[in-house]
Amino acid sequence: MPELTSDDLQYEYEWKASNGDNPKLIHEDARHLSRNEGYEMILFLNKLGMSTDKTEFLYGDGGDLKVEARLRIEWMLKEHLKSTSPGRGTVLKWINENWAALRGDFKAFEKKK
Repeated sequence: MPELTSDDLQYEYEWKASNGDNPKLIHEDARHLSRNEGYEMILFLNKLGMSTDKTEFLYGDGGDLKVEARLRIEWMLKEHLKSTSPGRGTVLKWINENWAALRGDFKAFEKKK
């Protein structure tokens, strides 16, 4: 799968772990996704895949996902997800429920940094 790097991300992030966070243990460390911490966002986005029938996104599984799709999801999470402390399962469900409606609004590669 083509993975994002920190240079690919479209938004500014904190790159230092906050108190209680360990960037090396991210999947065990945080049940919630901090959309302000770069290491959490990049790992979350890179763990996304597509189901074999191409009907939903999966976390930690699934088929190849293009960089552009990952960047669209980053944009969706930063611009449209209103939850303040979303659990990863909630985030994945929200992505699947909102992908079709929002993906066309994304303006590709207009850096926010």
